[in-house]
Amino acid sequence: MKTNTSILIVALFCSLFLSACLGKNIDTKEEKTKNIQNLKGIVVMPTVVATSALGSKGNFTSASVAGFVNGLVAAELGTKAKVHLISEGQLDGLLTNASGSRLGQMKALAAKQDSDAVLEVTVTRFRERDGSDISVNSPASAAFEMVLIHVDTGMVLWAGSFDETQEALSSNLFTLGQAKSRGFKWITVEELVRQGMKERLAECPYLQK
Repeated sequence: MKTNTSILIVALFCSLFLSACLGKNIDTKEEKTKNIQNLKGIVVMPTVVATSALGSKGNFTSASVAGFVNGLVAAELGTKAKVHLISEGQLDGLLTNASGSRLGQMKALAAKQDSDAVLEVTVTRFRERDGSDISVNSPASAAFEMVLIHVDTGMVLWAGSFDETQEALSSNLFTLGQAKSRGFKWITVEELVRQGMKERLAECPYLQK
């Protein structure tokens, strides 16, 4: 009898615990949805390329990489009404009279675009493959980070990152699906970043509205 009572108590506790967890998940989802709906607009800053991103070899410059990534972002987000893409030239003009902290400058910039969030993109690695589609001495390698900041609170609403050096299928069989989508070939760093950018932007709930 005591054993049965103990089992019932444990079962009741588990039921209450699961209910609480489910309730918390629902509340979190509802709050997240509410926040997404309340965003007036998103300013996309010009891409920043880290000084160590290019390495010692390659035909790329920080300006060419930034321009390439800016183009990818524009292709994915340019048609969204709430998204405002800012170029380097526009940024200089919009921040002419802005002063104070970095967050203060972002807030001033967002206000001029009727927005309340800013998306920053930073490329930390951009290395071209050494070889061809068929064989390489070293594969393409890239990494970048994306952060969406609410300018009124300084809160990070969303963050995404990409970090990949292409592997041979023989080295990692778990990449079979990925290798198939790439035509079972060694891709360029531009192709690598293009795929990664598309995937990460599709994961940001604030950019789906």
